[in-house]
Amino acid sequence: MSRAIILADVNGVRVPLLLDADALAAIGAALAEQRHGRDPLASPLMTIAEAASYLRCKRQRIDDLLCQRRLTRIKEGRRTLIQRDELERHLQRQGRPR
Repeated sequence: MSRAIILADVNGVRVPLLLDADALAAIGAALAEQRHGRDPLASPLMTIAEAASYLRCKRQRIDDLLCQRRLTRIKEGRRTLIQRDELERHLQRQGRPR
């Protein structure tokens, strides 16, 4: 069984961590996803503010895209959410890689 000991810095204190084979495999899978430009911890849905930050634009621009139906809104109670994949497709249509 594979195991690794790494030293992690926790609040300025170096702490040894023992990682088993499952933990090492999970870390490897997460790193592979990041190499392909995907964040494995990222939510598939974003708020309007998160979408604006992601596209590096003002919130009003996202509101405009929603009103023009160039983006689809998902309502969850009072929150308005937008699919991350749809934002990626919007960028590709605009010819602007992320």
